[in-house]
Amino acid sequence: ILSSDFLIRHIDNCFHLWHQYPWSKDIDANTFQKYILPYTTNNCYWEQAFEFFSKKYTLLRDTVRDKPYEEIGVLISNDIDKKFLQEWNIFRGKYKGLLPTTFKNMASAQIGTCLEENIYKIAALRMNGIPAVLNTHPGWGNADSPHFWTEIVGDRLIGKLYDNTQRPYYTERDVLITNMFWMNAYNPLVKEDIMPFISIQYCRTVPKVYRLNYELMKNSLALSTEEEIPDFFKNPTIEDITDKYIVCKDIEVPLWNNHPKKHIYLCSYDTDKWVPVSWSRSEGKRAFFEKMGVNMLYLPAYYDNGTIFPAGEVFILSSNGELKILSSQDKKTEPSATFYTKTPYRIRTALQAANTVGIRFYICNRKDLSDSLLVHTVDETPFYVDSFNISDNKKYHYLICDFKNVNSIGYPFGIGEIKIYDKNGNLITGEWSGTKGVPNYTLDKVADEDRVSFYQPNQHEKKQQIIFEIKDPRKIRKVEFYPRSDDNRIVTGELYELFYWDKKWISLGQQYSKDNKLTFHNIPQNILFRIHNHTRGKEHRPFTYEEGKQVWW
Repeated sequence: ILSSDFLIRHIDNCFHLWHQYPWSKDIDANTFQKYILPYTTNNCYWEQAFEFFSKKYTLLRDTVRDKPYEEIGVLISNDIDKKFLQEWNIFRGKYKGLLPTTFKNMASAQIGTCLEENIYKIAALRMNGIPAVLNTHPGWGNADSPHFWTEIVGDRLIGKLYDNTQRPYYTERDVLITNMFWMNAYNPLVKEDIMPFISIQYCRTVPKVYRLNYELMKNSLALSTEEEIPDFFKNPTIEDITDKYIVCKDIEVPLWNNHPKKHIYLCSYDTDKWVPVSWSRSEGKRAFFEKMGVNMLYLPAYYDNGTIFPAGEVFILSSNGELKILSSQDKKTEPSATFYTKTPYRIRTALQAANTVGIRFYICNRKDLSDSLLVHTVDETPFYVDSFNISDNKKYHYLICDFKNVNSIGYPFGIGEIKIYDKNGNLITGEWSGTKGVPNYTLDKVADEDRVSFYQPNQHEKKQQIIFEIKDPRKIRKVEFYPRSDDNRIVTGELYELFYWDKKWISLGQQYSKDNKLTFHNIPQNILFRIHNHTRGKEHRPFTYEEGKQVWW
C-alpha cells in the first residue's frame, strides 16, 4: 500500500537529483524513467531510503562531482561490497524464516543473500542519480541456486562475451561476469596434474541472463498465456539479455511427440532437480529457442501441476551451436569406468588444499619441544588428503604441526582433520593444544571425526603451530592430514550409488569404495551420470564420461 505523499515526494526527489548533479547531464529521459525513477526493486522498498542514502554518500558526492556517473556508481558499489555481508548459507539452512525481510532491516543489519545486497545497492545508486538495474539467472549451469547482480546502466561494455569454458584466474581481466568465478585468486601451486583424471573447475557457467525491469515486457510469457507456468516466468518484467553477457546460439531442439503442453522449457540442473531457464512454443516435434548459452547441458521439458516432465533427450549445446544428444539408445557400453569424485574439483577446494603447502610435522619428547625432529614437509598440493609414514621405532610424546611457513592465497589456512596411527593401524588418542582458533573454527575441529568442519588459527598469534600430546608415549607409524575441503571425493569404505539419465535417474548399482575410487563395468556410453553417497554428504553434480575422464556439467 503506497501513499500519494510518498509517491509525489519520491518523484520530486528523483527529478531534483537528475537536474542537480553534474554527472546526470548525460542521462537521457528514457534511461532516467527506466532505471532511476522506479521506487522499488523486486517488490522491496523503504520510504526513508532517499534520505538515508543521500546522507550516507554526501561526502563521496562532494569529492567526485566532476567524474562520470559510471565511475561514481562503481565507487558506491565497491563500498557496499566491502560492508554488506553475503551469507547465503545462513538463510537457506537453519534460519530460512529470516527472509524475506524489510528494506529497513537490510539497511540496518547489512546482511543477506546476493538478492538483498543488490536490492540495497540499486536503491543506493538510484538515490544518488545513477541508473541501475537488477540482473539475474534462474540457475547456474554447473552449480546450484540462482544469482543476482547489479548492472550500472551505461557502464563499460563487456569486451569479450563469456563462453562458459573453464579458465584459471590470473587478473581482473579474466572476470567477464560479476561473481562468475569461484574465487578471484591465483596460486601457482594449483596445477592441472594434481591427480590423474581430475580437472579443475575454475568458474561457473551460465545458461541465460535476464534483466528484472520495473516496466512490463510485451513479449512476457506471463502476459501471453493462460497455461500454468514455472514461478520464474510469472514475473512480467523479465527481459532476456543473454547476448549482452554470454556467447549464445539460436537452436532447434527435437522433442518427443507426447508432450501435452503448448510451451516447452529448456532446463539446467540444480540440486536434485531440473530448473527451467528458457521457454518456447512447441511446434510439433521441435521447438525453437533463442539466445541459449553455449557449452551447457540442457533438458527439454514441459511443466504440469508444479512438476517438470522430460519432453526430449538431454543434450549438450556445443560452442558451434551443435546439439550433442545424450541417449542410451545406441546400446554401446563402456567396458570399465573409474570415478574419483561426486562433484567437480572446484578451484576453491584446490586453493584450500594448496594453502597447506609448507606445513612441517615434527616429533619430540621434551615438553619445551627442544628435541624436535622434522619428519615430513608438505611440498605438493594434496588431493583432499595427505599422509606420511614415520619409520623411526622410538616412542614419542608429542607430534607438532607447524604452519608458520604457509603462504595462504584466496582463503585463510585451515585444517580439516589430523589422524595419528600406531604400528598396528590403531588411532592414537591425545590432546591438542597450541595456537587458538578463530570463533567457530576452534582447535577441537582437528579431531572431531568430521572432514568438513575445520580449524582456522588466529594469524595474529606469534607461534603458528598446534601440538598433539600423547599421555603415554607411543610409536607413531602413520599420520593422515586433511586440508579444509568440501569432502566430495570418493572415500574408501563409504557406500555410493551410480545413476544414469534416461527420462529419469536409473540406478546402475551400489558399491563400497576401495582405494578412494569407484570402478564400474559395462555401463552405457554417451549418457549422463551422477553419483550419490549413501554414507554421508548430499552434494552431487551430473557428468559425462569421456576418454576415461569425468566431465562435469
